[in-house]
Amino acid sequence: MIKIYYWNFPFWRAEILRAGLYLQDIEFENVHEKEKIQELRDQKRVPFGALPVMEIDGKILSQTQAMATYVGKLGTMYPPNSDILAQANCDEIINGCTDVTSTISATMYGKTPSDQVEEARKNLIKEDGRMTLHLNGLNSIVCQDGGKFACGKDYGLTVADLAVWRLMGWLTGNIIDHIPSDIISSYPRLKSIYENVEANEKIVAYKEEFWTKK
Repeated sequence: MIKIYYWNFPFWRAEILRAGLYLQDIEFENVHEKEKIQELRDQKRVPFGALPVMEIDGKILSQTQAMATYVGKLGTMYPPNSDILAQANCDEIINGCTDVTSTISATMYGKTPSDQVEEARKNLIKEDGRMTLHLNGLNSIVCQDGGKFACGKDYGLTVADLAVWRLMGWLTGNIIDHIPSDIISSYPRLKSIYENVEANEKIVAYKEEFWTKK
């Protein structure tokens, strides 16, 4: 049995796992209750102190890249071993999403003085800003065959697509102060991935089942 421990919030690090399992018809338990998460922490079973983590037949797996690869390899959402370059590209994309997240996280309230957050985030999205650099980089390494799938049409929807989908959903969802919701329009490949995943019928069903639960 697989359990995913994360709060009831559709952040990409968790959605890459939950949606990835759902799309492949793999049963899992969505553990989002604060008490159960705290119990896991009390048991010293959150190796790096950060969520999400997965529990697989009693064993804990952490780190976004490792968990995403595991989920993808359970089915068909990770390039096959016959194409290790495509596998590396999939990992590269997920790590690029992590870079964007880390850049934003450095400006969160509490890490940056509240009266400096607006300026810090505006600096991130300037033409030479750090987040602009990362998003341009991410945009350049996806859909390299000109199609709408992150790792190419040969492999279809992968965990890399899910990572980009929810990363862009986070950035454009009016959740992060001083980041314009239309920022995605500057990155056409990332926008294409986002729209393609959003239109997926199973993703629509997934959102209906998981995002509307209290």
